[in-house]
Amino acid sequence: MAPITLNQFRDTMTAAASQRGRDYTNVYAVTAHWEEDDTKAERDVAAFKRMLTDLNLAPAVEYIIRRCDSNPGKTFLEAVLEWLEEFKAKSETDHNLLIFHYAGHGMMKHGSFCFVETKLAKRLINADNCLLNILKDSSIIADSDHFDVLLILDCCFSHVATRAPAVPRRVLEVLAATSTQTPTAKYPPNHTFTAKIAEEIAHRKRAGHKHVEFADIFQTLKLRSGKVKPTHELLVGVASVLLPLNGQQTIDPTLIPPNLTVLFSISVSEDLKPEELRELSKWVRSLPRFAGLTLDSVYPTSSMAIIMRSSLSVYAKLHQVEGYRLIAENAQPPLELNRLLQPAPSSSASKKENVPFQGFKR
Repeated sequence: MAPITLNQFRDTMTAAASQRGRDYTNVYAVTAHWEEDDTKAERDVAAFKRMLTDLNLAPAVEYIIRRCDSNPGKTFLEAVLEWLEEFKAKSETDHNLLIFHYAGHGMMKHGSFCFVETKLAKRLINADNCLLNILKDSSIIADSDHFDVLLILDCCFSHVATRAPAVPRRVLEVLAATSTQTPTAKYPPNHTFTAKIAEEIAHRKRAGHKHVEFADIFQTLKLRSGKVKPTHELLVGVASVLLPLNGQQTIDPTLIPPNLTVLFSISVSEDLKPEELRELSKWVRSLPRFAGLTLDSVYPTSSMAIIMRSSLSVYAKLHQVEGYRLIAENAQPPLELNRLLQPAPSSSASKKENVPFQGFKR
C-alpha cells in the first residue's frame, strides 16, 4: 500500500466524513432490462419508479434491450452516449445527476463485467466497455461538465480499480445487489435489492429524515443482509450522492450514530508531530455523529500508520483509494493484552479442590 501525503489524507478524509448534498439542477433517471429477461425485472422497474416518486423525481426513461437486436452492445453504447450528451449540465451554474438502474443478470465474461440476457449468457452487453469505462473517462465526462452518476445494479457486480487520493468535483457511485464473489442475487418474487433500497428510502421519508445519502443506505442494507451482501464502489470521487426528502422533514441524519462500523488503516508518508496529532484528534471529535470516526492508534514505521474507526458509510467512500486499507468490519475494542497475558497468581498451599486429577485408584 503506497503511502499518501498528509494533505492528501486531510482532503480525502474531510470529503468522506461529510454529508454535503449538491443542489442538483436536474436529476435524470434511466432503467434498463432485457426484453426476454427471466428474472421478472419488471417488478424491479416498478420498485425503482416508487423510489423516484419518494424522492420527488421525474419518471425514468425505460430502456428495453430488444430480443431482435443483433448487436445489443452497440445499440446500448449509442444510447449511453446520447444520454450523456443530453443530460450533462449546460452552464457553469448547473450540476446534474443521472441515476441509472439495471435489473437482470450480471456476470464476469471473458474478463469483463457484463449484462447478460439469461444465465446461459448467449446474448450479452459488455458493461465495462459500454458503460463503466465510458462514465469513468475524464475525456467524456470532465469535472467541468458538472455531472454526477449513480448506478443501481440489481445484479452481481465486479469492477475493482484503485483511485488516486484526490477530491474530484464529480461522483460516479455504484450500488449493486452483490459481488461476483457471492453471486446469488435475489430475483422476484423474493425481496430484491431494488425493492430494499426503495423501502429504506420510503421508511426514512416516513420517519422525517431531511435527506438520504446512498452510502448510508448501503450501510443499513449491509447490516441487515444475510449471506448475500450488497456491494458499493465509488469509481470516481470521495463523496456519495445525497438527495433531499421533501415534506415535513425534521430529523437530521448526520446526528444519528452509525449502525455498522469498520476499522481501517491509513499510510501517511510524513511523520506527524505531537501538535498535528492533537489537531487530528480534535478534528475527529468535532465531526457529526453519523461519521463515527475515532482515532484508534498511530504507529511510526517507514511511513506513519494511522488506525481509525468510522461508520461503514464513511469508509465506503475511501475504499480503493491509495493509502487506505480495510482491517475489519464491526470490530470490537481491542483486548487488553497486558492484563490478559499476565501470569496467573501463584497459590499457597494446595487445596483439595485444586489437586490435579491423578486418575482413579483401583
